[in-house]
Amino acid sequence: MKALLLLLATVGFVSEASGAPLVTGFERFHSKAASVEGGRLLFNELGCVNCHDVKTGLPSRSGPAIAGVTARLNAAWLREFLSNPDGAHHGSGMPRMLHGYEPVDIEAAIQYLGSLKPKGSAKLKVSRHTNARRGGELFHSVGCVACHAPRKDFKLGETIPSEADFTHASVTLPELKAKTSLAHLADFLLDPLKVRPDGRMPHMGLNEDDATDIAAYLIGFESSDPRLSPEVKSIATDAVLIERGRKIVAEARCAACHELPRDVGVEKVALKGAGGACLNPDTVKGIPRYGLSKAQVDALKSFLSAPGAEWSPTEQAALTVQSLNCVACHERDGIGGPDAARKHYFEGDHNLGDTGRYPPPLTAVGRKLQTDWMQKVLAGENRVRPYLKTRMPVYGASVQHLEKVLEEADTVVSSPLPGGDDTAGRKLLGTVGGIGCITCHRWGERASLGIQALDLSNLGQRIRPEWLYEYLLNPAAYRPGTLMPSFWPGGFSSNMAILGGDTAKQIASIYSFAKSANGEPEGFPTAGSSEFELVPKDRPIVQRTFMEGVGTHAILVGFPTGVHMAYDGQKGVPALMWKGRFFDAYNTWFSRFAPFEKPLDPNVVRWPSSDRSDEKDGVRFTGYRLEPSGSPVFITMKSGARIEDRFEGIEGGLRRVLVSADLAVEPEITHPADVSVSEEPGSRKGHRSFTYLWK
Repeated sequence: MKALLLLLATVGFVSEASGAPLVTGFERFHSKAASVEGGRLLFNELGCVNCHDVKTGLPSRSGPAIAGVTARLNAAWLREFLSNPDGAHHGSGMPRMLHGYEPVDIEAAIQYLGSLKPKGSAKLKVSRHTNARRGGELFHSVGCVACHAPRKDFKLGETIPSEADFTHASVTLPELKAKTSLAHLADFLLDPLKVRPDGRMPHMGLNEDDATDIAAYLIGFESSDPRLSPEVKSIATDAVLIERGRKIVAEARCAACHELPRDVGVEKVALKGAGGACLNPDTVKGIPRYGLSKAQVDALKSFLSAPGAEWSPTEQAALTVQSLNCVACHERDGIGGPDAARKHYFEGDHNLGDTGRYPPPLTAVGRKLQTDWMQKVLAGENRVRPYLKTRMPVYGASVQHLEKVLEEADTVVSSPLPGGDDTAGRKLLGTVGGIGCITCHRWGERASLGIQALDLSNLGQRIRPEWLYEYLLNPAAYRPGTLMPSFWPGGFSSNMAILGGDTAKQIASIYSFAKSANGEPEGFPTAGSSEFELVPKDRPIVQRTFMEGVGTHAILVGFPTGVHMAYDGQKGVPALMWKGRFFDAYNTWFSRFAPFEKPLDPNVVRWPSSDRSDEKDGVRFTGYRLEPSGSPVFITMKSGARIEDRFEGIEGGLRRVLVSADLAVEPEITHPADVSVSEEPGSRKGHRSFTYLWK
């Protein structure tokens, strides 16, 4: 449909008919021809199932929480939305429930809704600072644009996707600045399930800073102080209008989709035939007016013409993942996944190819993952792909039985694997006579020897053995383009020296060893050995790394005299000083995802922390040089003047000499805590010498 190919500047695609509700799964997979499946999806996602006693078997669909709505939404926007939902939020699934009512009736309904107070009075959790630019980067990287349209005001790299590459509809956004405040939008993004428990807007695992920054970006708030953002405008209440509004809300059957008090509750309405008044575009007062497109009406009629129709486990699974829009990120059975334009925004480890950027397929996932593991994944736990920037959302109660749906759809009767040999499995996984899995895969806390593919140590808890066997025979059949080769092409082992080359026994042994949690594969360097521990003997050792308490620009210096230091190359200041063992370089040298390290000895003291930025005081770190002795001289520029900061190891401490090329520019000098500090005789302006002795 041509209209689906129109990318709007801020809100994405529109559905075929003006005013028609947008159900992304329907538009993407069922809009070209009327079908029972498409009608069933619509009947569920438009909330028809909430009013009518017709089963869909799909995750329940409800409206947002009403209590507190006037505290979090601007009254002017709410009036427009209740009068004409599509006008305030194009593509909204909310029908016109109050058509035919007078403006005073709509105001009365708002007054009544505003009288409903949420349980508790939790204070809004909003960061103290906002960074809209960072929010834009997060919006386009953590997964928001899998469902919502990327913004034209955001540029990622040099490539700008063409409009023709957007081939499926986006979940539209209203004018958020008119709808709500920065604080309330941030609070919503922090935990959408509080307001939208049906999970169609899932929990993205954002923290307070993330949520506030994304909210600032979406609203267009450029200041760094969220206290300066406008608050939601409150409404004056009137007891007479509140009572009138209660009656109107009851008449409009709002309680069919929204959680409301019992005195406005509703009963199910029986449907007669394949039609229904709701399908009429000119519905009378008291009947929801959806503004359905012809394709949507035809699909709903197809579904309603087949009462009591049964669906196979495969159909059930397909429609379930479409209703939750899992297929915005994941492929299943060759369909779904991000379109060509959105793939541009999926980032991760490019060393892993497509598997390092895109979420894994859901094909056969019901026989791939163990039940307990899948339940925890759906609950926001068991993350095994830290290299993906796109986050796996949490959908709440809507996925309560999803693992059972997928298991039933994907169950295949297959022969069980034979018993495994743990010793053989350990060797196969390793590099000493094995097939070298740890060359690319992590094992628990041990980084791989090359690219950092996912962790294999949890294989026995995560994967079902029969699926593992199928996958290892031909990984590319499961995920085209994967870098994972087959070591058993055509079912024949490439390693005949272990278990006589018996394919089934070898794979069973790999699985058995992983499940046993008994040690690690052969071939990892010995952790904690002197092989990778840096020990300064005759001259200082300088090593760059990521270090806890310093950051990503840490420059470590180990001195043979036994007292060492870390310099912060981002701020241009010394950061840590410690006595004893220096540093283990294993993770720094071998891991592409090196953790933030610590000194080998716990006896650490710190220079006073500095919150200054390069822009604030004009200090800029420009590098370091080594003197013939190996001692480092760190070089910064301040107000155009060159400042050299030299460190030398002495017995029991360090000697520090600061030299400024311009006597008018005095460097800021701080000293580490809990050491003895003395300025040496002969120090003068522009040339200061200090001795730090360990207490």
